[in-house]
Amino acid sequence: MAVQYKKLTEYELDIFIEMRICQLREEGAKEQIDLRHSLKDYYHRHMEDGTFVSWLAADGDKIVGTSGISFVEKPPYFGCPNGKIALLSSMFTDKAYRR
Repeated sequence: MAVQYKKLTEYELDIFIEMRICQLREEGAKEQIDLRHSLKDYYHRHMEDGTFVSWLAADGDKIVGTSGISFVEKPPYFGCPNGKIALLSSMFTDKAYRR
């Protein structure tokens, strides 16, 4: 089956969070606390107000890749006079789907 792409919704949020935790583990983060509640709160709030968007790669019903972008505002500077920037995050692919 071909991989399809879709926008993250509340329905996939728990799976997305588990994949985010896998990403952090692979990057060498030390788990000192359970981040699930904090991540769910963050994504819920920022998806609702449009300041976080994610696209998922799915093979059938299985999510195999994630991405995320957060829209933030910093103090304006010469290179960005309105201060609005986007931060790429949550880039993760299931090991079985990496090349």
